[in-house]
Amino acid sequence: MSNRLSSAVCVYNVIVFLVGMTEASGRPHLRSNLARTMYNRMVTDERLRNMNLSKLYEVDELALIDDVRERFVQLGMDEETQQFLDSCFEQSEWLLTQIWHSIAKAFLGMFMTQTSVNG
Repeated sequence: MSNRLSSAVCVYNVIVFLVGMTEASGRPHLRSNLARTMYNRMVTDERLRNMNLSKLYEVDELALIDDVRERFVQLGMDEETQQFLDSCFEQSEWLLTQIWHSIAKAFLGMFMTQTSVNG
């Protein structure tokens, strides 16, 4: 009987712990701003990786004027663009590089415009 009670208490504690870790939205409850920012970044990156990128190239031809519609040529993503995007996703995961860029941006921002800092 004692083992059953202790098992029930253990299961109850695990459930309370897990429920306490998530917000109503299903996201983990993160107290640290840095942890929350990193989590949101990971979720956004994952959403972008899974996005149908061909939609970015779609144009509503009916919205174009007749003269433009006659000359319009639908383009799509080529291999070089895909390689560029893959490289961007890979570099966005380099934490130390991102920290360095943030520090350099803050320092250079004291002397230069945002456009100049970004290059």
